[in-house]
Formats: sequence, C-alpha cells, structure tokens
Amino acid sequence: MVWIFGKVSDQQTIKDIRERIRGNLIGVRLFQSDIRVVIQLQRYIFGDTLQYMKLALIPMIVLIIPVLIIMTQLNLRFAVRPMEPGQTALVKAFVRDPSVLEKYVSLETASGLTVETPGVRIPSTREVAWRVRADVAGMHQVVVHVGEETIAARLVSGNRWDKVVQRRTGRGVWDTLLYPGEDPIPLTHSVEAIEIVYPQLELRAFGFTIHWLVAFFIISIAAGFACKDMLGVEV
Repeated sequence: MVWIFGKVSDQQTIKDIRERIRGNLIGVRLFQSDIRVVIQLQRYIFGDTLQYMKLALIPMIVLIIPVLIIMTQLNLRFAVRPMEPGQTALVKAFVRDPSVLEKYVSLETASGLTVETPGVRIPSTREVAWRVRADVAGMHQVVVHVGEETIAARLVSGNRWDKVVQRRTGRGVWDTLLYPGEDPIPLTHSVEAIEIVYPQLELRAFGFTIHWLVAFFIISIAAGFACKDMLGVEV
C-alpha cells in the first residue's frame, strides 16, 4: 500500500510540505516567547497540513479498493470462530417481504446439528430465528424452507481455526463483497439472507484481548512507516 501511495501521489510536493512543517515547528520552539510570531507560524502549519491532506486524498481513495478486499478476507478468518461441539448459535433467515413470514417457514439440518427451538418470527426485522446446537465437528448444512422454496447455508463446527462465513446474502453487490465465501442468493428468492451468529474469535497480544481490526491497523501503520524509507516514499 505504501508503494501504491508513492506511485499515485505528488511525492515532491509532499516532501516540500513536510519540510516546511518541520521548519515552522522548529520556529515555534525558537520564538515561543513572541506570541505574534508563534500564531503566524501556527497558521502556516495549519495551512500546510490542509494542503497535505488534500494531496493525500486521491491516493487514499485509490487505496480503498485493495484495503477493502484485504479487510473482507481478514474478517472472514478473524472475526468469529467455528462452534465447538456442544455449543449453540442462532441461525437467522431474513425475508424480503414481511408477509412471507405468514407462510410455513422451517429449518432443516443434517446429522451433526440439532435444532433446539422452533422458529421465532420477528416481523419488524423481517426475520425468523432458530437456536441450533453443534453435536459433532465438521462442515454442516442448514436449509431454510419458505413455502416450496429452499435455500441452504454452511455452518462450521470444530475447535480449529478456519475461515467462517457469517452470512449468505442476496442483498446486492456491496453485501456480497463484505461477506464472501458463499454464492449470492438469487434476487428472485423470497429469502434475502441467512446469518449465523458464531462466537467471537478472541485474539490476544501481550495479555490483552484485541479486535482483529485494531490489530490490522496497528500492524499496517507500523509496517508502512518501517518500509517507507526502503521504498523511497514520503507519507
């Protein structure tokens, strides 16, 4: 990402702005007893900072594309973990039209899973929810029946780290990009999405629990600053 930033940004202008900001900061230190000079220098620093942000805007827009792809793949692997045998999770089916909930809606599972509760209909959110228990480890399938229509989704159980698809969706391209790993649900189907509420995956570092998104940004920023001089990029 640092390399791409260097290719799509005005590196010379960014370097000149950074040097001006450094010089003005030194000036603030040297002339701290002269309030008028300090205020003038702070105006220069503020103006240069705005100009730098303007120069960084286009590169950041370009970087959004690869960052989004990376983040969706990381979310697939680090957001949640598979259900362990004996654990339960909610399986939710969202329909496009609330009137569909008046039809017969059921959840079918293969061996290895047990549906513990009947479907609970929530018309305000257009969903039906079931509580499902994993009996054995493995890749299982849950099938939602709405009238004569059916749609399936995968449910993962086990005690090993693996990619876990939280939602099979038919809500459009954006939702499909955010939740990869399953084929999109056809737009003509009455079920809009199937969501499985897995346990959160806990990442630990130095004795602290940390969300994967926080870890991603910390590592990315640290790696970017560590590599910028090697790549000859001003950021």
